[in-house]
Amino acid sequence: MNTVEDEAAIETIGEMTIHGKIVPTEWDKNRKVTDIGIESGGHEYIVFMNKAGEKLFRHMNREVEATGTVKKMLGELIFTVETYRLLNRDAKDE
Repeated sequence: MNTVEDEAAIETIGEMTIHGKIVPTEWDKNRKVTDIGIESGGHEYIVFMNKAGEKLFRHMNREVEATGTVKKMLGELIFTVETYRLLNRDAKDE
């Protein structure tokens, strides 16, 4: 259940397109990556695990152009990916 404090801690920044590198952001106790982000322009955007976000797991350390919605929550930038395309020459678009 959301409280007033929870809602106040979330700021919608809006829709944007970012170019960056897909990087791991969290690991479990066995050192398996559990969360990913996109490093872009000196910021790290934590990828929300919707269907498109889950597909990005397969492309760790690849360059990507992604469009979606950004929210700031508890000081972190959360990026909900709507569409993306891989920028590496040898990569296939999904």
